[in-house]
Amino acid sequence: MPDTPRSRALAKELRAARKSAGLTLRELHEALGWSQARISRVETGQRGIRPEAVAELLDVLGVFGPDRGRMLRLAAEVRTPRWSGLVGDLPPQLTNLLDAEQRAVRITEVSLNLVPGLVQTPEYARAVLESAGVGAIELADMLAVRRTRQRALRSGDAPVHRCFVDEAALLRPVGGSEVMAAQVRRLREAGFGERVQLRVIPLAAGAHAGLAGTFVLFGFPRSGPLVYTEARSSGAFLDDPADVRLFVEAVELVDGASASEQESAEILNRYAKYHENGGHEP
Repeated sequence: MPDTPRSRALAKELRAARKSAGLTLRELHEALGWSQARISRVETGQRGIRPEAVAELLDVLGVFGPDRGRMLRLAAEVRTPRWSGLVGDLPPQLTNLLDAEQRAVRITEVSLNLVPGLVQTPEYARAVLESAGVGAIELADMLAVRRTRQRALRSGDAPVHRCFVDEAALLRPVGGSEVMAAQVRRLREAGFGERVQLRVIPLAAGAHAGLAGTFVLFGFPRSGPLVYTEARSSGAFLDDPADVRLFVEAVELVDGASASEQESAEILNRYAKYHENGGHEP
């Protein structure tokens, strides 16, 4: 089984399900006929497990309903995730990010210089990627992946997506005034629903916890939270509780420094008009 956030999540969920059922490894071994060593390796992610075996295990543990469906999907998608076949081989950093996005129930992004990728318009995303020197073929693949990631936010089981965007990202005319005006309008239209919640960190806030760097905090149904940080050509996942706690605290601090929902909408309205007017105050 590949070592990805998805495979580790499945292992943690199966272990949590056994403990919720009140069974020891020995008792599960006696009920299933599997060796204790096999069960232990499955629960620690050291051994893969097929969906049929997961179903057998969940029968014994008495797991049904939404939890059962979610774990069976995880087991099926460890080997063939929903985005498989979309484009050619994806870098591990991106495949792990897709894994995390598609199984999360909460995604919290703190963004400084750019609008977060999950709410970028295609034209804005193209301008960002082209400015980084991405070639035409790779650009087309990356935009296709971006569309797939964004569609997941509109599905029936989409996660709650919280975005904290620094006002500086709204000022910079990425792609030109016309592209930026459309991007700000997109944020204004999509940023205040049940699933997408956008807050602006105003320039007047001065220094704030988000200035340490852009990051994404993922929340999952059973397994612990996960943090993703991204540099120019690499990214890193953090799941150690002590490390993650620092980012959870940072989100609380950023939330306190952010404008209210109404104030954020007013800031977006102002920047939409600013860019519609070619980068001049209307």
